[in-house]
Amino acid sequence: MAAGIIVVVFPSRANLLRALDAVQEQKFISLHRAAIVTKADNGEITILDDDLSPDEGGIAGGALGATLTALGIVQLGALALPGVGAIIAIGAGALVGGLLGKVTGRFAANLMDHGYSNDQIEQLALKLETGHTALVLDIDEPEATLPQLRLAFAPFQADLIEPLSHFVPNPPKEDI
Repeated sequence: MAAGIIVVVFPSRANLLRALDAVQEQKFISLHRAAIVTKADNGEITILDDDLSPDEGGIAGGALGATLTALGIVQLGALALPGVGAIIAIGAGALVGGLLGKVTGRFAANLMDHGYSNDQIEQLALKLETGHTALVLDIDEPEATLPQLRLAFAPFQADLIEPLSHFVPNPPKEDI
């Protein structure tokens, strides 16, 4: 099965939402990932996708690291320390665990970035007309699914239903 990325451009967000509801009922698409790219009337570009940014990974990793380290310090008997020693030990452990977790979370989020190229999605956003919304679908067998998508999205005034490579060229590969 060859996977491919299809772009569907709608004249408004309302049309996009109605089209998504209709297509979800038909269940003919094997969808891996999706993104919504919109250009508001004031020119503001919004991209909604399932990528995890390094900042989000750092926050999640830091919170998990701090929590696990604090619980580990408690398990090692920190509560038996006299006075404020328990609070200092647990706090210091949580601080170190949070810092290590943040670094690990950022690193993991960078490693997990796969799928369509963010550069291509940003180029797509710049080419969108004001007020239009694009749905980017990563699907199996795009050649076979494309005619079905055209039929399914026709009632919702889809302006363009094409592979992403036809709308935005692939970015050049960098030599390492």
